[in-house]
Order: sequence, then C-alpha cells, then structure tokens
Amino acid sequence: MPHPIDVMVGKRIRLRRVQLGLSQTELGQKLGVTFQQIQKYENGTNRVSCSRLYETSVALDVPIAYFFADSASAGLEFAVAEQFDVPDLKDGIHLMTAFRQIPSVAVRKSFIAFVESLASELSGQPQP
Repeated sequence: MPHPIDVMVGKRIRLRRVQLGLSQTELGQKLGVTFQQIQKYENGTNRVSCSRLYETSVALDVPIAYFFADSASAGLEFAVAEQFDVPDLKDGIHLMTAFRQIPSVAVRKSFIAFVESLASELSGQPQP
C-alpha cells in the first residue's frame, strides 16, 4: 500500500504536469525516465527519491515545497488534484482557469447554479 505522502507528492506532480500541458512521456524525457515511471510516481506506487524530486521541481518550474504544501493553505488547484484523476483533473483545471476569467460575480454565480442544476438533473439527485 503506498504511503499517503507518496500519493500526495504524486498527485501534485500530476497536477503541475497537467497545468503545464505536458504528457507523461514529455515529463519522462525531461527526467530521463519512461512514461511508465512517471505513471508510478503520479500514482504513488513508486517513491520519488530526493534527487529525482529536485529534478522534477526544476522540470516543472516549482520549488520542492510545492509538493508538500499544506492542503488547507495550498489553494483550489491542490483541492482539485486531491479529488480527481486524469481526465477529470484536466477538465477541472480548464474549468477553473476559464471561471477565474469571468469578471462578473453575478455571472459566476449563475454559472455555478447552472452547473449544479445540470449535474443534479443528470445524476437524478435533488439539488441542495
């Protein structure tokens, strides 16, 4: 069973890779490993060594602390990364990026209501 820290680090590697639009193959090439190894890191199946984590932080242009930031203070992207797997993660990031560009609070609230209504209708669950 993977250690929770290894899983958390892997999810954050995946989040940043997706944010940058890199495939597992492309990240693997930057690190000199196969895409399968990147998969194992992202799933927490294989632990990332200290030196590999440093190389990963350089390749993904983030400080090493990025992989260990407290979830509560780390922001919405980390919350999404911890809840979703690819392809949902990619969709979530695209949705958040577009949502942040909507300047009107009223439009954002209407959009949220629309999405909640749609999700409720499609899942057959009553809306909260």
